Amino acid sequence: MTFLLDESLALRARYDEEPSHTDHVAMLALQIFDGLTDWHGFGQRERELLQSAALLHDIGWSQTPDGKGHHKWSEQLIKAHPWKALKPDEVVLVALVARYHRKTSPRPEHADFHALPPATQRRVMVLGGILRLADALDRTHTGKIQRIQATATPAAIMIAVEATGPWEAERLMFEVKRDMLYLAAERPVLWGTSAA
Repeated sequence: MTFLLDESLALRARYDEEPSHTDHVAMLALQIFDGLTDWHGFGQRERELLQSAALLHDIGWSQTPDGKGHHKWSEQLIKAHPWKALKPDEVVLVALVARYHRKTSPRPEHADFHALPPATQRRVMVLGGILRLADALDRTHTGKIQRIQATATPAAIMIAVEATGPWEAERLMFEVKRDMLYLAAERPVLWGTSAA
């Protein structure tokens, strides 16, 4: 394990009561990331940052038992942590990627996002878009989606899923949460099924 992974897991252990969900979301997010490497062009460090954000995206539940605004609490807890494995600009990136797993993608009034350099904004859009999809595909927290094959063509981003059974709740949430990756990729984000 990397130093960042160790530190992320230690922070999660303080706040997350359902690590099985965030483990599954992290696995799905990395499968999407790996499948889209030729398109996004990111390397190992961005992969590690995505994994950290995925593991920590729900720690805000610890501050709001009904879940309201937990994505914003996750952002704050990540920013407040005295990171040793992240540089200050990476802390902001991980915090924003975790924050955008829920509710809206970046809006004009989101000052923290718009203060970032354009290249960092793109990293947040791509990584955040991937995390949104991964979280959508574990909507019921039951691990129904076992594997994902992600591919990018000039016409679309295709997410082929291998499911253990009906996944209607996940599919419906996918339809909602594909918006951020659509904006980042400037092409439709579509789903399909793959043979087991």
